[in-house]
Amino acid sequence: MSAGSSGDGDVELNLAPIIDCFTVLITYLLVTASFLSLAALDVGVSATGTGAPPPSPDNTPPPMVMSLEALANGDVKINVRGGVSGREYPYVIAALSGQRDEDKLLAKLEEIKKKWPTITEASVSAEPTVIYKDVVKVIKKIQEAMPKVMISS
Repeated sequence: MSAGSSGDGDVELNLAPIIDCFTVLITYLLVTASFLSLAALDVGVSATGTGAPPPSPDNTPPPMVMSLEALANGDVKINVRGGVSGREYPYVIAALSGQRDEDKLLAKLEEIKKKWPTITEASVSAEPTVIYKDVVKVIKKIQEAMPKVMISS
């Protein structure tokens, strides 16, 4: 090193390219955010159990409970159980040309509501190979007939 130079020289940091990059990035994010549409399904999580419900203190019969399962072949299995006898009432809504028959499902749910008006909620599950989008479609259709829909495992 020469005698007149020292390592303490001023270094100028050029921030213009970084600011330009962030400006473009923020603009891109704001423009794409306007094309996003978010929808929410108001569904809860059901606690499923295999044991019998505890007896009620006033000897009223246990309520009727409805569960639905979306099958991989397109069928929807409905199971209604409860009451004094604890009997199960299984129904299967067969797929129509490999697609879920949503109109038949809605009609069956309306029929079940007329038969058992105390049923106000449904628990929905699906086989592991069912596509999530199909489960959401089933839930949306059930919500047309039932005020409360829960996801169960």
